[in-house]
Order: sequence, then C-alpha cells, then structure tokens
Amino acid sequence: MTNARLTGQQKAALLILGIDEPIAQKVLKYLEPDDLKRLAAQADQLATFPIEALDTVFEDFERRMREPVLPRGAGSYVRKLTASTFGEDTARKVFTPPSATRRPLETIRQARVQTLAMLLQDEQPQLAAVIISQLPREQAAKVLGAMPANHQVDLVARIANLKEVPPQAVDMASEALAKAIDAAGGLEDDAETREFDGVAFAAGLLNELPAGETDRLLGAINEGGDEELGSRIRNAMFTFEDLSRLNQRSLQTLMREVQSETLLLALKTASEALRDHFLSAVSSRAAATMREDLANMPPARLSEVEKAQGEIVQTAMRLAGENRITLPGGGGGEKMV
Repeated sequence: MTNARLTGQQKAALLILGIDEPIAQKVLKYLEPDDLKRLAAQADQLATFPIEALDTVFEDFERRMREPVLPRGAGSYVRKLTASTFGEDTARKVFTPPSATRRPLETIRQARVQTLAMLLQDEQPQLAAVIISQLPREQAAKVLGAMPANHQVDLVARIANLKEVPPQAVDMASEALAKAIDAAGGLEDDAETREFDGVAFAAGLLNELPAGETDRLLGAINEGGDEELGSRIRNAMFTFEDLSRLNQRSLQTLMREVQSETLLLALKTASEALRDHFLSAVSSRAAATMREDLANMPPARLSEVEKAQGEIVQTAMRLAGENRITLPGGGGGEKMV
C-alpha cells in the first residue's frame, strides 16, 4: 500500500497509530464522536501496512502543517474557542438564535389598525387584552377605538387588571394572530413573566382618546360595578408632575384651593421644572418666600409627601369637574408640549 493510494481517513488513522499514546490521547479529545468512529473503523482495516507508508504519511502531515489552512468545520471551531475562552454560558448566549416568539408580535405591531381590531374581536377576551397590552400605546388606542363599544369597555377593564403578562399567553395569541394577519394581507406597507402595570397602561391608552370617549368608557366601567377600578384608572391618568402643564390661570385657581403647607410638602420631591412652574404663578416676593421655606423644610416621610401630592391632584380633578380649570392631556384637545 503506497501513500498515493491511501485515503485521507486512512492517513489519519495511520498518524494516530504511529504517534506516542499520550500525544494521541490529546488529539483524540478534540474529535467529534462520529470522527472517532470513522477513525477506529479505518484503523481496523489497517491490520498490516508497510513501514514506508507510515514514513510518507508523517512527511505529508509535516508538509501540510506548514501550510496555512482553515480547519474543517470552521464555525464549530470558533464556537469551541469561544466556549473555552469565555465559558459555556456566554457561548450559548452568543450563538443561540434569537427567539422566534418575537417575530409574530412584530407582525402584529405592523398590522393595519382596522384589520387588527377586527381580528381581536373574535379572539378570546383575555388574550385580546394581553395582545393590546403589548402594542405601543398610541397604536393600542387606535385599535381600541376601532372596536365596538362593548368590546372597548371589557378590554380596558381587563388591561387595567393585568398585573403580569404570561409569556405563554403572548406566544399563544400572537402566533395565531400573526398568521391570521398574514392571511388577511393586513400588514402596513411601511422567558420569564414580566410585571405589568395594567392601570398605568390603561390610563395612558385612555389619554390618547378624545375626552368624550374617555368619560364614556370610565363611566361604563363604573356602571359595570367596578367603581374602584375606574377610580384607579382616572387617578393614574393625571399625576402630580402633570400639573407642570397647567396654564397660569388654572394653576392660580388651584393654588388658591390648596393650603400653603400642603403645597410646600408636595413640592419637596417635585422636579425643578414643576417647582418653577408653581413659583411662576405667584409674585416674585411670594416666590422668594416659598423657595426659602422649601430650603428650610425639615425632613418628611415620603408617604406624607405623596399624600400631599395626591390631595392636590384630587383637588385639581375636582376643579376640572366643576369646569373651573382645564386639565392638560387626553385626546379632547390639542396636546401641550
């Protein structure tokens, strides 16, 4: 048997048989199981061979070692290097393909509003609520607005009651819905459970709707027997920091209804912009006095500050209900920026 007649696998088997056992062991540990089986099979067939064949195999191997060559299975080789350098966990994160569960959700986010609203009407209500909760707020508001009134009320209540978004529920609903969207041609041209603040999302969603629609939906939720939920949503629609968007006349009316001690306590953790807005509604002398009082205020419990802020927000909402001030936000008028 001459070197010219030996196959590559036979040469590999001869090389392993011809080197010292400790070196052979180090080489073999880098081979895949299938390669080891083929190597053993070739070695079994080489029961006898002329010694000159072994010499030529070693010469050929030495020559090839001097030549630059990419390893076979270069991708696997890089993965092994990554694992040995950075550890198995890092290698797994680097080379694991991104989860396909996001793709259906992206399809849904690119769907036409009317198509998505129509398909969600036929979806199980709780799953429909979960899907809407995964949409950008502005898109969610448009989809909700395109639905019948009875669906709107039910979905807003379900969204507000969401405290967690189970990934399996998102997967189940989004995959089937994405297929339905693809089938309907409804696209626009252009692993752990996550916590979810359903009340805040529902409040933001309603803020995108016209004021009349917001009042109708909240009224329907209250009439449906869940006044506490309706109150929580309405409160979340307007926060203390939102007072920075009150116009001067409304702000002055509000300040006349609030005790100065309560206002100072509420402003203790307020942003500088909100403080400046309140101070701009009074005379320069009064503003200087308020700044001095704020600087000299003793420490206060956060719960006390939040209670004061809540009282002022409730006062603002009462005044708005009496048409004495105009609250910013909501879809009923032009947004203030």
